[in-house]
Amino acid sequence: MQLKAWFDAIDVDRSGRLDAKELQRALQMGNLNFGLNDVDQMVRAFDTDNSRTLGFGEFSRLHYFLVNVQNSFQQFDRDRSGKLDPGEVMQALHQAGFQLDHPAMMAMISKFDPDNSGSLSLDEYIRSCLFLQTGARVFGAFDPQRTGQVHLSFNQFVYAASHVTQGF
Repeated sequence: MQLKAWFDAIDVDRSGRLDAKELQRALQMGNLNFGLNDVDQMVRAFDTDNSRTLGFGEFSRLHYFLVNVQNSFQQFDRDRSGKLDPGEVMQALHQAGFQLDHPAMMAMISKFDPDNSGSLSLDEYIRSCLFLQTGARVFGAFDPQRTGQVHLSFNQFVYAASHVTQGF
């Protein structure tokens, strides 16, 4: 099915936009089962007009993101365990352009590993990649020269943290 036809099929209210509930149903069709908070975070991450819904262009970018994350997971799950161990996570994130040091990566794995297995399943890996993408976007707003470092007031920190951690 073409992406636009799929978008139209899951846009049950025919608004031309998908809300979190419509997107949640669409993801379930693709065997991606996320809670409404997680799906709302996906919407927020790709919603460029702050409507809390996704138009087709925004949905297309989310779809591209999810396909790339799933492909990355499959590529780096070399032992086919259905989980990425810390070494596999590090390699996958490096390929995606995230250069995290070991302590930062382990903190992130811990955050998205609710069963404390020390590795990430596909849904956990998707959540972590969404967190990193959102974090990079918020960080970039405070780093217009792209130096990789920012200085924040406490108010700016609270603003940034609340935008990165919504739904997580």
